[in-house]
Amino acid sequence: MGIKDQFQDKANELKDQAQKAMGSAREEADERGRQGQDRARQRGQEGRERGQQARERGQQGRRPAPDPMDELRDERDRFQS
Repeated sequence: MGIKDQFQDKANELKDQAQKAMGSAREEADERGRQGQDRARQRGQEGRERGQQARERGQQGRRPAPDPMDELRDERDRFQS
Protein backbone atom coordinates (compact mmCIF):
# COMPACT_ATOMS: atom_id res chain seq x y z
CA MET A 1 0.00 0.00 0.00
CA GLY A 2 1.46 3.24 -1.08
CA ILE A 3 1.34 6.55 0.68
CA LYS A 4 -1.26 7.80 -1.79
CA ASP A 5 -3.57 4.92 -0.79
CA GLN A 6 -3.07 5.70 2.90
CA PHE A 7 -4.07 9.31 2.36
CA GLN A 8 -7.06 8.24 0.29
CA ASP A 9 -8.18 5.79 3.00
CA LYS A 10 -7.80 8.46 5.66
CA ALA A 11 -9.75 10.95 3.51
CA ASN A 12 -12.56 8.41 3.02
CA GLU A 13 -12.61 7.67 6.75
CA LEU A 14 -12.86 11.37 7.62
CA LYS A 15 -15.55 11.84 4.98
CA ASP A 16 -17.60 9.00 6.48
CA GLN A 17 -17.21 10.45 9.98
CA ALA A 18 -18.32 13.85 8.76
CA GLN A 19 -21.37 12.39 7.02
CA LYS A 20 -22.35 10.48 10.16
CA ALA A 21 -21.92 13.59 12.27
CA MET A 22 -24.03 15.61 9.84
CA GLY A 23 -26.72 12.94 9.84
CA SER A 24 -26.74 12.87 13.62
CA ALA A 25 -26.87 16.67 13.84
CA ARG A 26 -29.67 16.76 11.27
CA GLU A 27 -31.68 14.18 13.22
CA GLU A 28 -31.20 16.16 16.42
CA ALA A 29 -32.26 19.37 14.70
CA ASP A 30 -35.33 17.66 13.25
CA GLU A 31 -36.26 16.34 16.69
CA ARG A 32 -35.83 19.77 18.29
CA GLY A 33 -37.97 21.24 15.54
CA ARG A 34 -40.72 18.68 16.11
CA GLN A 35 -40.62 19.35 19.85
CA GLY A 36 -40.84 23.08 19.24
CA GLN A 37 -43.82 22.62 16.95
CA ASP A 38 -45.50 20.39 19.52
CA ARG A 39 -44.97 23.00 22.24
CA ALA A 40 -46.28 25.76 19.98
CA ARG A 41 -49.33 23.67 19.09
CA GLN A 42 -49.96 22.97 22.77
CA ARG A 43 -49.63 26.66 23.69
CA GLY A 44 -51.97 27.59 20.87
CA GLN A 45 -54.55 25.07 22.04
CA GLU A 46 -54.27 26.33 25.62
CA GLY A 47 -54.67 29.91 24.40
CA ARG A 48 -57.78 29.00 22.42
CA GLU A 49 -59.24 27.25 25.46
CA ARG A 50 -58.50 30.22 27.70
CA GLY A 51 -60.05 32.53 25.13
CA GLN A 52 -63.15 30.39 24.92
CA GLN A 53 -63.46 30.33 28.72
CA ALA A 54 -63.05 34.09 28.85
CA ARG A 55 -65.74 34.55 26.18
CA GLU A 56 -68.08 32.26 28.11
CA ARG A 57 -67.44 34.15 31.34
CA GLY A 58 -67.94 37.43 29.53
CA GLN A 59 -71.25 36.32 28.04
CA GLN A 60 -72.50 35.03 31.38
CA GLY A 61 -71.67 38.27 33.12
CA ARG A 62 -73.12 40.56 30.46
CA ARG A 63 -76.26 42.20 31.69
CA PRO A 64 -77.32 45.64 30.72
CA ALA A 65 -76.31 48.20 33.27
CA PRO A 66 -79.31 49.28 35.33
CA ASP A 67 -80.72 52.56 34.21
CA PRO A 68 -80.86 54.94 37.19
CA MET A 69 -83.92 56.51 35.66
CA ASP A 70 -85.83 53.21 36.03
CA GLU A 71 -85.56 53.47 39.78
CA LEU A 72 -86.84 57.04 39.72
CA ARG A 73 -89.75 56.06 37.46
CA ASP A 74 -90.65 53.22 39.83
CA GLU A 75 -90.68 55.65 42.76
CA ARG A 76 -92.80 58.14 40.80
CA ASP A 77 -95.25 55.44 39.74
CA ARG A 78 -95.60 54.26 43.33
CA PHE A 79 -96.51 57.76 44.52
CA GLN A 80 -98.90 58.44 41.65
CA SER A 81 -100.95 55.32 42.21
